[in-house]
Amino acid sequence: MDILFFGGSFDPVHNGHENILRTALGYKKFDKIIIMPIGSPGHKSSCKAPFAVRKYLVQQAFSDIGVDMEVSDFEGNSFEKSYSYITVDYLKNLYPDSKIHFVIGADSAINMHKWVKWEYLAQNVTYLVFDRDEGENPQLEAAVERLKKYSPDTVIIKNTVFPVSSTQVRSMAAAGEDISALCDAKVSALIEQYKLYSLDFYEKNINTAMLLIPLMLREKRAQHTFNVAKLAVELADMYGVDRQKAQLSALLHDIMKQQPDDIMLHRARQSDIIEKIDRKPMPVLHGFAAADFARREMGIEDQEILMAIKSHTCGRRYMSDLEKVIYLADMLSEERNFPEKEPLLQLARENLDTAMEQALKDSINWLKEKGGEIDSDSYEALDYFTALNHGGKNNG
Repeated sequence: MDILFFGGSFDPVHNGHENILRTALGYKKFDKIIIMPIGSPGHKSSCKAPFAVRKYLVQQAFSDIGVDMEVSDFEGNSFEKSYSYITVDYLKNLYPDSKIHFVIGADSAINMHKWVKWEYLAQNVTYLVFDRDEGENPQLEAAVERLKKYSPDTVIIKNTVFPVSSTQVRSMAAAGEDISALCDAKVSALIEQYKLYSLDFYEKNINTAMLLIPLMLREKRAQHTFNVAKLAVELADMYGVDRQKAQLSALLHDIMKQQPDDIMLHRARQSDIIEKIDRKPMPVLHGFAAADFARREMGIEDQEILMAIKSHTCGRRYMSDLEKVIYLADMLSEERNFPEKEPLLQLARENLDTAMEQALKDSINWLKEKGGEIDSDSYEALDYFTALNHGGKNNG
């Protein structure tokens, strides 16, 4: 089985990537194509768009490629920095009888001897080295001869380079310029519609979140999220809270809700003190995981937004008005149906602190009836708001 492997940031995917892919398909018939966008494991992403968005754009760009194609999550879901030899080991285990044809550029080939375990990597792949069709390149030819000692079928493929880079696409998109000649039509339309590379913080992140929600959440949870955002903006306007912060916090509050437990736990541990996270009930960790996603994948550093996302399930002492808005909007969103909802919604429109006290009581009582585990932050929050609302002294 011949597999064509093509990795990169794809931030965003553009016609230059398509040119390489189609040239490779013209060189040889492949049984499968695996495209692998890089992830952002234990550190802030170097990419401007989140992994899920970049993956989706790649799927759109190459949907008609005519060969069995997979856009892999492997590096996107990796907990550690994923070196190429680790990725190739993963693919070899997945497809043990396959031959992996690894697409690289001339610069990568020249510097391959600096890669981690480069000899081992070369022994397990065949390189397709793409170079500009501009005559001889002695430095590249010497590098390829070095690679051939370990990967004897390595070849140089000369092709006419499509004059575009991801940096150029991002820059033009940010300036509102037409990028339709540089990207697949579906990709350019999505970049424009969702302002994926806007320089305006809220325009970019609110619209990116709107695209992420149906990609990462199932229909009912996605609708809940949109309902929470609607109510959060209403309450924000009533209480003088920044409506853009409220909308963005609400859109991201459940973004990790339906991810596998191991991924959720890993992200939650990245967001706070590990010992604190490990004491928390599993159902509340998605808020902490979502805060980590917001910071690492979307570059959100505003602590008020991150705390509103974290605390939306349990509450906590000393909540900001933004946190209260998100907590109540989550509990009282349009699709929710429980006996105490309408009186509590009315209370939320009259006084945030009184509504928080009642909401916490209702939530704790509901969990007790269901036999659910109650996080200590909820009890502390209830004590805090009870003291605040009834004139009691609160010593924290």
